[in-house]
Amino acid sequence: MKVSIRIFGNLVTILGRKQVIELDEGTTVGTLSNRLAESAGLRRQGYLGNYKVGGDDLAILVNGRNIHLLDGVETVLKDGDEVVILPPTAGG
Repeated sequence: MKVSIRIFGNLVTILGRKQVIELDEGTTVGTLSNRLAESAGLRRQGYLGNYKVGGDDLAILVNGRNIHLLDGVETVLKDGDEVVILPPTAGG
């Protein structure tokens, strides 16, 4: 199955802005984040950069819905899903 990923903020320099990834059926958001981290050379599982996946400081949306309103990092992805990763913004 293919999942589209859009990344924003300072994570763009680490992970890139947009990508389409081929995943196995039943892949969860947690597994996807570990795969993204690994492909970017990051060694800390459960984190993207300095942000804890599933924590309060990183918003992850699947088809426009925050994973906190779904099954968190255990949210199962489906073919054609769009995952958006939003770190907190700075500035003002």
